[in-house]
Amino acid sequence: FRKVADPAKMSDNNPHMDPDIEICADENSLAASLAARFATAAAAALAARGRFALAIPGGSVVQLLARGLAAPVAAANWHVFWTDERRVPLSNPHSNFRLAETELLPKLAGAQVHPLRGSAAEYETELRPFLPLDLVLLGVGEDGHVASLFPGNPATRETQRLVADVHNAPKPPPDRATLTFPVLNAARQILVVASGAGKAAIVGRVFSAPGNLPAQRLSGSPRWLLDRAAAAHLKETP
Repeated sequence: FRKVADPAKMSDNNPHMDPDIEICADENSLAASLAARFATAAAAALAARGRFALAIPGGSVVQLLARGLAAPVAAANWHVFWTDERRVPLSNPHSNFRLAETELLPKLAGAQVHPLRGSAAEYETELRPFLPLDLVLLGVGEDGHVASLFPGNPATRETQRLVADVHNAPKPPPDRATLTFPVLNAARQILVVASGAGKAAIVGRVFSAPGNLPAQRLSGSPRWLLDRAAAAHLKETP
C-alpha cells in the first residue's frame, strides 16, 4: 500500500485530527491490511487489559474483515458491540447483527457478542463498563455518514447520551439506533474503511476542505484504510 499524509487537509475543521491514510492496491489487499490491524489491536488490548472491546458496523466493512481473516481466530475475552443497528428483528437479513452472524462471527471463536437490541438506554447500560472501546470500525456512506450518524440528524448533536435513537434516516430502514460521537471519539483506535469507486467522491470531499460531515467529526487521529478506487480523488503528497 501507499501512505498519504497531508495534515493540512482537516486541521481547520478538527484540530485533533491528523489524517492517517493507507491506500491498498485493491480490495483483497485492503481486506488483508484490515485484518492485520484488527489482530494487532486485539493483541495489544489483551496484553494491556485482559480483554478486547470493539464495535463493528454493518455492510462492506464486516465483509472485508471476514475476507481478510483467513482462518478463525481465538477470541476469548473479546466483547463485540455494534456501532449501529437497524430497528428490525436481529434475524432480519437487513440487520447488522445478522450480517456479522453470517460472515464474521463464525471466525471469532469464543467471542462474547452484545447485539444492539432493546432500547438505546439499555444498550448504553450494557456498553458503559467496556468504555473506552479498544477499537471502533467504521464505514463511510456516500453522504458522509458514519455508523447511523447522518448529516443533519439530531443524533449527530448528542453530547451526553452514549447511544441514540435515529428516526427519518435518509436510507431504509428509517428507524435505527447508533453509538454517538462521545463513544466513537473516545475509542482508543478508530479505523475507517472504504473501498470501490462509489466511495471516491465522498472520501475526496472529506479530505478536501473543512466541513461538518459526520466523517469529518471523528477525532483522535482515526486511520483511514482505502483501496485505490476509493482514494481516486485524493491528492498524494510525497
